Amino acid sequence: MKQKNLVFIYLIAVFLINIQTLSAEYVCIRIQDPAPEIFSWAESQNIDHSFHSISGSLEIYLDEDMLLDPIFSVLEYEIIITESEISRNLEGYRLYQDVLSELNEIAANPAYQSFTHMYSLGPSQGHLYYDDGNTNYQDYQHQVWCLKLSDNPQVNEDEPNVFLAATIHAREPISLEVDMHIIYYLVENYGIIDSVTAWIDSMQIWMIPLVNPDGHKLSVEELHTMHRKNIRDNNLNGNVDYSTVDGVDLNRNFDFSWNGPYSSQSYNHVTYRGPYPWSEPETVYLRDLLQQHKFYGGITYHSYGQVVLYPLGHEPGANSCDHLAMADLADEMASTIPLIQGGGYYNSTQASVGYLASGSMGDWGYGVERIYSYTVELGTTFYPPSYQIEQICEDNLQAALIMIDRINYATVTGNITNGDESLIAEVYVDGIDNVPGMSIVEPVRSGINFGRYYRVLLPGSYTFTFHHPEYGDRIYENVIVLNDEVTVLNVDYAINFVSDISIWIIDGIIHLEWELEPDTDYEVFSSAEPYSGFQVDTDGSYISTNIWEKSAIAEKQYYKVKKTAQ
Repeated sequence: MKQKNLVFIYLIAVFLINIQTLSAEYVCIRIQDPAPEIFSWAESQNIDHSFHSISGSLEIYLDEDMLLDPIFSVLEYEIIITESEISRNLEGYRLYQDVLSELNEIAANPAYQSFTHMYSLGPSQGHLYYDDGNTNYQDYQHQVWCLKLSDNPQVNEDEPNVFLAATIHAREPISLEVDMHIIYYLVENYGIIDSVTAWIDSMQIWMIPLVNPDGHKLSVEELHTMHRKNIRDNNLNGNVDYSTVDGVDLNRNFDFSWNGPYSSQSYNHVTYRGPYPWSEPETVYLRDLLQQHKFYGGITYHSYGQVVLYPLGHEPGANSCDHLAMADLADEMASTIPLIQGGGYYNSTQASVGYLASGSMGDWGYGVERIYSYTVELGTTFYPPSYQIEQICEDNLQAALIMIDRINYATVTGNITNGDESLIAEVYVDGIDNVPGMSIVEPVRSGINFGRYYRVLLPGSYTFTFHHPEYGDRIYENVIVLNDEVTVLNVDYAINFVSDISIWIIDGIIHLEWELEPDTDYEVFSSAEPYSGFQVDTDGSYISTNIWEKSAIAEKQYYKVKKTAQ
């Protein structure tokens, strides 16, 4: 009888343990000013965690029953959110089908058709598996959709490009909501608010609200609410695993410092970088879009942290050549975004201070394409409660508009050509691109389609050097950048100009003189603008082969001398 009682007690104990395991839910805990040992423990247990350096807090996401580990008996922590709370918060978030329907309605609306066009950037990873014949992925036939806003939306024009992308991480659906909110604001106010109309008429604005539709399905449909990655089949079992086993962290898969720290080579880790850079279709689509057009800037929305981050962030102490101009814009954007509670506004900082990551979209965007690629971390949790969604969206609108408008002032732009041929040339600014101690990045280059380049700067006077391996360097000194306008500086390598001209005025006569080269003819051009609008000057006359004069006029004139071989 005693033995039967022992067996019964054992079975009850096993049953209670199983019940405890089955009833345990996911929780997020916060540890303020954590000791290094807790980081090591989280890594050794392959536990999802993130450190917020601005607040000095470590947040860990784990099953509730893991709090029984002895390490937590000596730690002070607070539970920030539970899976049950996340489930209650999900009511106000869009599903994939909601996004698809709404974007289709916008693009088909007669009031918006002239300036919107909906594109599929390509099928998701799950869709590709289904296309290969795996019916286990039938519910993941998703596309990565993009809505382009422009006055000729189906034509690629020589206009500035800017992107606003969201939901690269699955468990951050508030980012999708913010992106959709901005879309509605822009389309509903075209033709009504002058600034919105001007932006859409003169720019190409690319909205990608759902970069990671497969992972998003797992999170918002509660199949795995803390899913972060896409659904790459890492263990090759042909199924969608509702755990950390499947998927690549898309924001660690970009090819800039891809194999660096602050990402994982373990596919079971939430920051798994993937087997190689660009291994995921979703990151390839973003890469191709940003390389096919000349972008000056953009925002990728994430959650959480209430901070505006600018690149670089792949290692501590990383320094960006354009850090002053990028920090200035980050400060301006952050100062317009109220904290969701307690008063005050978002912080702004370089990612190397605020959030370290290797292979991120922000770092690749700047380090390779030299785009001012910002990350905005929204709210104070992955799933802000539904009653906060509208407020977070509205609070972040002005910062997005500031980013869109930034190309319209304190910027130097132009086309680099060889006659009618667009050229890819490197564009260097003295005092920015040649400062010792900066992290190594690619130079700014003009785009292939129009030879267009952009340099977003702070007001001042700069020296520009344009370098092309076949045509040599062109140097322009004292290029003035003003706070309220765009400076146009075109470079045409088909026209050779004298680099050193002496110009002075004597007794009301403008006098030009330059060094004479053998077997060369010269022609004088003038303009009322410093870098554009030059025409052959027919009012002057040659005193000798290399001396030219004409009567001075009241309007300020700019001159250059074209040389051609005889």
